[in-house]
Amino acid sequence: MSSPMAKHWQSKDSIRVLRVQDRNKPGTRRDKCRKEWKAHGAELLPTIEKTIGSGDLDGVFVCAGKNGDDLAVIAEIANYLAINSAGTFICHLSTVSTNFVKAAYEFCSNKNIHYVNYPLTGGPIGAENASMLILASGDLETYKKLTAALSLIGKPRYFGSSITAGAEVKLMGHLMVFNGLVGICSAAAVHAESLNNGQLGGQAQVDFFDYLNQGAGGTKQWDVILSFGIKKDIWDMPFFIRHAVVDAIYAAQMCMDYKVSWLTIQPIINTALAFSYVVNKINPDLATHAIVREMLSKRALELDNFIIQYSRAPGKAKEAIEKCIESLPVDVRATVALNITAADFSKALSTLTKSQK
Repeated sequence: MSSPMAKHWQSKDSIRVLRVQDRNKPGTRRDKCRKEWKAHGAELLPTIEKTIGSGDLDGVFVCAGKNGDDLAVIAEIANYLAINSAGTFICHLSTVSTNFVKAAYEFCSNKNIHYVNYPLTGGPIGAENASMLILASGDLETYKKLTAALSLIGKPRYFGSSITAGAEVKLMGHLMVFNGLVGICSAAAVHAESLNNGQLGGQAQVDFFDYLNQGAGGTKQWDVILSFGIKKDIWDMPFFIRHAVVDAIYAAQMCMDYKVSWLTIQPIINTALAFSYVVNKINPDLATHAIVREMLSKRALELDNFIIQYSRAPGKAKEAIEKCIESLPVDVRATVALNITAADFSKALSTLTKSQK
């Protein structure tokens, strides 16, 4: 979601991106991003070392992936910044777990690098329209320094000095999003069975939810997520399910850490398992609202059996989260990396150093 920064950061007085790492992965969307960064005036470079350069940066913005994806990225960036640009910042825009934020902060602080995690929410549409919410916390001076630039790409808000507050707010948002998604998908499945001849889609169902969603049970998840499938038969955007399942696990972990009611934890775990089922059994490249197709009577039993297979007794949050992670394909499971420590950053850096020799 960070590539639209290229067109929003047009004012040279506010911010100028000098270099962007380009891993040269193919794809139409990636080609569009490359074109926009070049138009901005940024140089595209293949490695983090070349991207960091030799000390001419005020800081680095990172928007990559989840814990397992970003561990080595943050470690390598912090290492090169410490050599030539000590005292600079890393503004990490990815959605990661609170453990990751704590560990990254400790690792970077030991290298005299100011690390902050400001996750984004608003999706690709919000990124294009510069309307994303930017959830900031941690060092106040760093936030003040970045506010003008952040205001060009979205709506930043500071949630206090706790280094994990931004991540926690993002995960609270996921509790709202995923519960709303399951709610509207549940209603759509029942409507399909009771009033739409067992079928999803069609103008009658579109009209029904355009009307009913205006009531007390209305949720933005109809407009921004499920309507893509019901109205347009689009099931592979806007929010990839392979990423959402990891976010749901992070949200469940946060709820467990704060010892809130099982009533809060169980729905998010069940949602994560439903996402995991689609990733495992259907197609990992679908979007979150694809779960509604598995909720219909002709397919519901397989989904239910999968959830039951990995479920745990009420109150057993730790075991439930572990089983949820176990249910994931190996490649997705690797991105979760739930129990990150500062030592893991050092290990990742050591591994990178050895591989580069």
